[in-house]
Amino acid sequence: MTDEIVRARFWPRRISWLTIVLVLLALGSFVAIARPSSYYPMPMGYGEGGGSRGVVEDSVSYSPPSMPSKPMYDMGATNGASMAPQGMPGREAYYPYPYPGQDVPITDTREFLKVNYNAEMRTRDVGGLVRRVETTVRGYDGRIDQESSSPKYGYVNFAVPMSKYDAFRTELEGLVDSRFLTLNISSQNLLPQKQSIEEQQKQADSTLADYKAARQKIVSAHTSAAQSLQSQINADEQQLTSLRAQPQTVEVQAQIQALTNEVITLRARLSNENASYSAQLKNADANIKYAEDWQKAVKTQDQALLDNVATVTGSVSIQWISLWEMAQLYLPGYWIPTIFAVLAFLSLLYDRRRFGTA
Repeated sequence: MTDEIVRARFWPRRISWLTIVLVLLALGSFVAIARPSSYYPMPMGYGEGGGSRGVVEDSVSYSPPSMPSKPMYDMGATNGASMAPQGMPGREAYYPYPYPGQDVPITDTREFLKVNYNAEMRTRDVGGLVRRVETTVRGYDGRIDQESSSPKYGYVNFAVPMSKYDAFRTELEGLVDSRFLTLNISSQNLLPQKQSIEEQQKQADSTLADYKAARQKIVSAHTSAAQSLQSQINADEQQLTSLRAQPQTVEVQAQIQALTNEVITLRARLSNENASYSAQLKNADANIKYAEDWQKAVKTQDQALLDNVATVTGSVSIQWISLWEMAQLYLPGYWIPTIFAVLAFLSLLYDRRRFGTA
């Protein structure tokens, strides 16, 4: 009996529609937030990890430099030096390729950071925000690689210079409030790849120097051998001229025949030496061309790596947001049903004052 009297004194004689609506809104918003299947946007600074702004380490693919084909085979030589210097790649050797290691000494503090920028924005005007993002990218000398736009979703894939990345990021992130922005920025130091390229550059330079030295050795050996043979031929021909001027006795004729045979043999050896030299020189030039192509390939790869580091690639995805989702971003958690419940209680108190109690 006492409880009934207390309830009668607390409840107003009449409950207004405003109080009823506020109670229904409090219950409805509580159920909507508490349902596990309902989508609940998380603003910046909420959720696991304490925030959405973060740097995530991500792997960046690295392809080895495109090397030229194998060097020319070394041809055998009857005279002169061997084509390939000792310790150098021979006829069956490919380009040596040191794969990038993962353990970089701390003494090398260089940084070749490849940055990938990804942002998710939410807005009521998807098309307008897509156009503003494109304008921002182009305003910082960037490039649009892919773009799509619809009433509910938009996407922009872009690339901008690393030198303008900080200013670009500041302006881009200022297009929306931080509550409607989620960032995922990944970066990786390509120092192992850079060290690998530098090691290849050293090997290419050393190989080219060895091939050029081997070519010079072939030229020197051929010059010496050819001069020696030609000198012997000239001496024999002079002696033949002298013998032919003498009375042609049996002994003189025998000497002439012997010298003639020796001159024929020496000329054959000289011809073989010239042919062997021509083949060796052709092979030496092919090996030098091989080393020069390797050198160019490494330089091209090095420039490609530097260009890759100097370019920030990224994407911005844009999603439409409803008014209810916006309210949840401004009032996260159970703030909305709590506010409706407080307003409903205040309205109930006003109804008691307005209509009195039973």
